[in-house]
Amino acid sequence: MLRPLSSAKGCVIVMYKIGLIGDRDTIMGFRALGLDTYEVITREDTAAALQSVMKEDYALIFMTERTYALVPDLLREFRERSLPVINIIPDNRGNLGLGMKRMRSMVEKAVGADILFKEEGK
Repeated sequence: MLRPLSSAKGCVIVMYKIGLIGDRDTIMGFRALGLDTYEVITREDTAAALQSVMKEDYALIFMTERTYALVPDLLREFRERSLPVINIIPDNRGNLGLGMKRMRSMVEKAVGADILFKEEGK
């Protein structure tokens, strides 16, 4: 349940949280920035962390690509929700391209064409 920070004359300001689900090495920097972090290793850890953040007041969740690769089926269940937005990011071991692939898919769905990675001549 979201708690309003203040309300005056019908205006309600709500504070959402930002979180990160990933491996220990990747989340340490984000923890230092004040984000809520969930350290995961296995699919079960990741599923539990995902279920936990879905029950709370998160507006944005960052997931590392390797973490995302463990639970793509679970994330399909949450696609219909407006919040939280789940953003896939590379971890400290490098980029797998999953985040870009997902972004391309979302943009194609939204505008009907691949405008981000369109190569000339195609």
